[in-house]
Amino acid sequence: MTLVSILGDFHSSILPITYEFKEKITKHIIVYDDAKGDVKKAKRIIRGQEAFLATLSQGSKDKYEIETIEIDEDSYTSMLSCLQRIKQVSSEYSNIYLNATDGLNSIAIVLSSNLLDVGAKVLAYDRYANTYNIHTSKGMEKHIIKNSMDIKSHLILKGYTILAEASKERLHSRKKVILELAKNLTRYKEFAGSVQRESFKKVSGYDDYKKLLTSIDILDQQFIQGTVFEEYIYHLIKDNFDFDDVWVGTKVSFKEEVENEFDILMIKDNHLHTIECKLVSGLKGEHFVYKTELIMDYLDDDGKAMILSVGGENERRTKSGKKRFQFSRGDKARAHYGDIAIHQSKVFDEEAFLDDVRDWFL
Repeated sequence: MTLVSILGDFHSSILPITYEFKEKITKHIIVYDDAKGDVKKAKRIIRGQEAFLATLSQGSKDKYEIETIEIDEDSYTSMLSCLQRIKQVSSEYSNIYLNATDGLNSIAIVLSSNLLDVGAKVLAYDRYANTYNIHTSKGMEKHIIKNSMDIKSHLILKGYTILAEASKERLHSRKKVILELAKNLTRYKEFAGSVQRESFKKVSGYDDYKKLLTSIDILDQQFIQGTVFEEYIYHLIKDNFDFDDVWVGTKVSFKEEVENEFDILMIKDNHLHTIECKLVSGLKGEHFVYKTELIMDYLDDDGKAMILSVGGENERRTKSGKKRFQFSRGDKARAHYGDIAIHQSKVFDEEAFLDDVRDWFL
């Protein structure tokens, strides 16, 4: 199978098709326009393809060759030259599949019409239904994606570098301890605050928490103040939903000097989502809305996000009588516009949180 992908604005429609057919592809031809912005995006996707192939075992049947074709979208001669190169790759035109889902209109029209005439097939992926149609000169067939991406494959195919990820074995081994620590988050938050003010050994009145943490031999402040809550949310997600993959504590490099840490990552039907977890008395909601909106541009064209803030009232008054909000009406409106949900509460209600996750992400 020769897969031809035309890069357009939404590369999230190219990656699922590549992953779906990875075992059948012998050559992947990536076509992109010569505009500066398109070349830059194409290089990242090509880098991701090469990195993905490198993760596969030596001699794996999933490995395929990559070829790139840079064209001038405004030149019919350039498009015809591209068409001739595609035809040269396979003597059996029926083995050529053109993914024109989000491709540039001019090149998609020219290549589709010409390739259909010689017996090739054209693919159109529906990123909302996670299905695709195969068009031929005789008709159309609809198919459901059988092989949805896991988180690692998604990030690598996007051209990103995974700098850190939590060990699934370690997460499982300390699950009982994490769930015990998080039984009463209000009290646990008080303990975490005490650890911030003085050393772990000097903190008194929380012998049960100290014993639990000692049993897994993790006493550092960062783990106590942030990681415990994140891993608790991770286990809630894993135990209550059927996401295709869930990660916690992941650090990703999008490009040079642009990195981000993700508390929770979840993927379902090729859509990658994230949850920011904060067990705090208050935070600057505006900052986290803007930050989350920015990283979602990198993470997934179709992904959603949630900011989870537990431990304080959304509205409070200063000593001078002024109102202060974690999330103002403007913050909430901007979050909604950017596909970001906000779950904020002083006391954590597990069922209410799970309902919000279900309603927002599934």
